[in-house]
Amino acid sequence: PCHNNVVCPIAADWQDQNRSVIWFVMPDGLGCGGTLLNNTQQDGTPYVLIANHCYQPTEGQWIFYFNYQSPTCIGDTGQTQQTVVGSVRRSVLYHGDFCLMEMNSVPPAAYGVYYAGWDHSGNTPQSGATISNPQADVKKIAFYNSPATSVAIDDEQIPSWSVHWYSGLMEAGASGAPMFDQNKRVVGHIIEGAQTCETATTDPSYASKFSENWDGGTGPGSRLRDWLDP
Repeated sequence: PCHNNVVCPIAADWQDQNRSVIWFVMPDGLGCGGTLLNNTQQDGTPYVLIANHCYQPTEGQWIFYFNYQSPTCIGDTGQTQQTVVGSVRRSVLYHGDFCLMEMNSVPPAAYGVYYAGWDHSGNTPQSGATISNPQADVKKIAFYNSPATSVAIDDEQIPSWSVHWYSGLMEAGASGAPMFDQNKRVVGHIIEGAQTCETATTDPSYASKFSENWDGGTGPGSRLRDWLDP
């Protein structure tokens, strides 16, 4: 009951970004979120940013779902016919908990997809939103309206942004969901931090920093810049 469907009035200004968010399901039935990213050539290459802890070496069989959302503000069912099957992994960094996937085919124009922008400056996000499919539910949107905090989480000390939601929340299955800043650009992806209605505004969520993963590794196989700024 504390979630916001992505077609609710509170999400009116985020409909372009909404069209960049996907949900993918693997052969064992588990699923996670991801974001279709633009690149500097703006050539429509279907790169998808996901959380590495979601990855399984079955990517050729993953099913990517587009526009899996309720058509109404109150509702919990949505269409599941708009899909792309299969991908390859282009880049991965364990200490950034990210994978950059490339889908095997370009999403059809009829899906109306949007290639999200991003910011690798590392500037502190002042406010923004995250769009996810929590627990395989239809798309939801959560908002933060205070500056993010820079933290390092888990044993891997993953450089992350910590945020508190003022509307909406995260649940299991939101891993990989994009964290957008006040300019509606991707600055991270969710890797940890779920809430309940009672803790929605007090317990933080954590997003791996896009800026750190930009130059994160030693070559194209472990960082983002070679693919997104070729």
